[in-house]
Amino acid sequence: MRIDEGKQAFMTPNGSQSTLQGAISPEEDEEERIAALERRLHEAESALRRSNGKLRLALELGRLGTWERDLATGRIEANAACKAHLGLAPDETLDQARLRQLQHPADIERIEQAIAFALATRTDFHVEHRVLRPDGRIGRLLAKGRAQYEGDTPVRLIGVTQDLTERERMREEAQHAQRRQEFLLDLNDQLRSFQDPSDIMETTAQSLGRLLKVDSVGYGEYDQARDVVMVEREWSRGVISNEGRSYRFHEFPAWVAENLEQGRTLAIADVKADARLEDASVQAFYATLNIRTMVTVPLLNQGQLKALLYIASSVPHEWSEDDVSLIEDVAKRTWIAIEKARAENGLRETQARFEVIAESLPALVWILRSDLNLTYTNQRWVAYSGLPPEQALGHSWMNAIHPDDLAKILEDVKELIRTESHYETEARYRSTDGIYRWHLIRAAPLHNAKGEFTGWVGTSVDIHDLKETEKALRISEERLSLAQRAAGIGVFDWDIPSGKVTWTPEQERLFGIETGTFKGDFAAWEEKVLPEDLGPANKAMQEALGRQDGEINLVYRMRRPDGSTHTIDTTALFFYDAAGKPLRMVGVNIDVTRYKQAEQRQQLLIRELHHRVKNTLATVQAIVGSTARSASSIEEFYQGFVGRIVSLARTHNILTEDYWQKASLEELIQTELGPYEGEARNRVAVSGPSVELPSEAAVPIGMAVHELTTNAAKHGALSTFGGQVEVTWTVEDKDGKPTLFFSWIERGGPRVTGPARQGFGSRLLQRVLIAQLNAEVQMDYDEAGLRFTMTMPIPDQPPLFNPDT
Repeated sequence: MRIDEGKQAFMTPNGSQSTLQGAISPEEDEEERIAALERRLHEAESALRRSNGKLRLALELGRLGTWERDLATGRIEANAACKAHLGLAPDETLDQARLRQLQHPADIERIEQAIAFALATRTDFHVEHRVLRPDGRIGRLLAKGRAQYEGDTPVRLIGVTQDLTERERMREEAQHAQRRQEFLLDLNDQLRSFQDPSDIMETTAQSLGRLLKVDSVGYGEYDQARDVVMVEREWSRGVISNEGRSYRFHEFPAWVAENLEQGRTLAIADVKADARLEDASVQAFYATLNIRTMVTVPLLNQGQLKALLYIASSVPHEWSEDDVSLIEDVAKRTWIAIEKARAENGLRETQARFEVIAESLPALVWILRSDLNLTYTNQRWVAYSGLPPEQALGHSWMNAIHPDDLAKILEDVKELIRTESHYETEARYRSTDGIYRWHLIRAAPLHNAKGEFTGWVGTSVDIHDLKETEKALRISEERLSLAQRAAGIGVFDWDIPSGKVTWTPEQERLFGIETGTFKGDFAAWEEKVLPEDLGPANKAMQEALGRQDGEINLVYRMRRPDGSTHTIDTTALFFYDAAGKPLRMVGVNIDVTRYKQAEQRQQLLIRELHHRVKNTLATVQAIVGSTARSASSIEEFYQGFVGRIVSLARTHNILTEDYWQKASLEELIQTELGPYEGEARNRVAVSGPSVELPSEAAVPIGMAVHELTTNAAKHGALSTFGGQVEVTWTVEDKDGKPTLFFSWIERGGPRVTGPARQGFGSRLLQRVLIAQLNAEVQMDYDEAGLRFTMTMPIPDQPPLFNPDT
């Protein structure tokens, strides 16, 4: 505005210029001009409101700016408000060139046309346009003005500006919100009609892509175990295509993966201009896909990345907050719809599978509420119970269970409800024909989505035939076990690949260990076998397995924990797989110790019989010869010969009672002296420990005792009424061997004198005992009575008896 010497020029309503001198002060002139402009602006705005009817501004009009442009110099005078509309500071200068820089390039032509038309028609101009503010923001202004003339020449333009940025923003936001709401409502309607997650993905991608006018929208799922993002569905205009592709998630730039894992949306306006993506390999990756701009929304479940919704285009794009918000909103809605569809599909599939399984199982399948109300059962229950379907549910099941079993179940249920635990029991169910059959009941607790206990799902399997079979089998096993125990038969099962060995209780008793204490492996068996038999037994088994024999028989000895040795006879079968690899060895063990001992005794007896017969004949021959040489008459020979033969027979009789193994020394003495013991008290005194003489020692000692007894009865202490015979012996250790100390003392008999000649008895006592038994013999012919002592090592395997030695 130019003021000259108190004069002020202004435009009249008809466009002419008028000058007032001294009538109006400069302040009044400015206020009038602003008021006139405001009135014109108000009229224009009223017209705008009338023409746009339903459109109302969300906020009040901004503060007006005033300006004046000198058409000759291009200089512009503008108040602070006008400069603020342009994004300038109040003290910044403004001219036409600067203004043109601030005006949006796309609007300059339209602005100039409006001004040119106003100058040509001498009318006001009215134009809305955009400005590029220095801070980078884009503003929208309403510029109104008219020209001032000097004569017919326009010299200046004056006018006002109004900042429409906020109004336009609100209008655009309202329109955008309306479009967004309509889009989301339409999308929701579409998603509700889909049951297939793939249809949801495709529809969402297509709708969002068309709304945002992008080249590609896709949905990828993240497999954390494989670290792979698989593009499940994608809508594309053909410029970008990813459907069916998979990408290693952690091959993306680290900051991309980190942000997505933390649930942060990534919006990239221009891939080439983004400094975070300047790496050549990253640029090459996006170039290959023809992607210049993209938005990626991560979808998390319980803090774990599950899927991605991405938007991509082949040209750069500035993503607004509204754009990103819309994409996030759609992504979440889609995720919820997909998860819901999958859950519903899973539920339908689970229900279908459950019904298929329930109907195909050979069992009664049921669901029971915590109040014991039966809410589901398969058709097998209807058929078994004979109840109509409408009566099969509820509490009718209680009437089908045996009263005794029902009482137990009802009592158990109290604890089950408290613990919400699994349950297993057996009960009898009454069938449609009235017969009770045993069933195995198994139940698992059910909980709702809140974790609240609601009841049980379970099965009842008919085990009646099984129980009957088990009963019969149990009886059979008891009989078999009794038979095995009576026969001493043990059963074993060796799993060859694993080395595990199973023994029956009778097998454990056979080996002398407590039932259930067997270690259960092959080594535990080897520990019990005598070392000298283990090697041959293992070798025989390995050779049989090498030949793929079907059966084997083994005999070996084993030692029980009590130290006793037993002989085991094993008969077993081998089992092989199709390739000939040995799998199992199953067999029986029999304790044949008694049979082996009997066999050994039999063999011993046969050998002894041959030996004894030969020795007896030799002994008889020797007795005949010796008796004949010492006898003075036939009668004496007969008496001596018969007595000795009878003594020999008695000794043999004692030996045969123990299968020719041993004879008791005391029994040999009592056999000879017994007839004399009853004639008078204390006539015979016999004392000594129990001594078992081997057969080879028993015969000569028995005959020696016979000779001593015969001599005492004929010539010694037993020949008179008052005579006594005292026989004593002890066993002591001498030089590490058990030694017999034997004493025969006679008293009270006739006066003893030495023999005039050596007969059979003397030779037996002094020669045979010394030579054959390594005995030390002492004969003392004391006048008071005969004294005979013998010290003899008790032999383990004494030499054969030879009376002529």
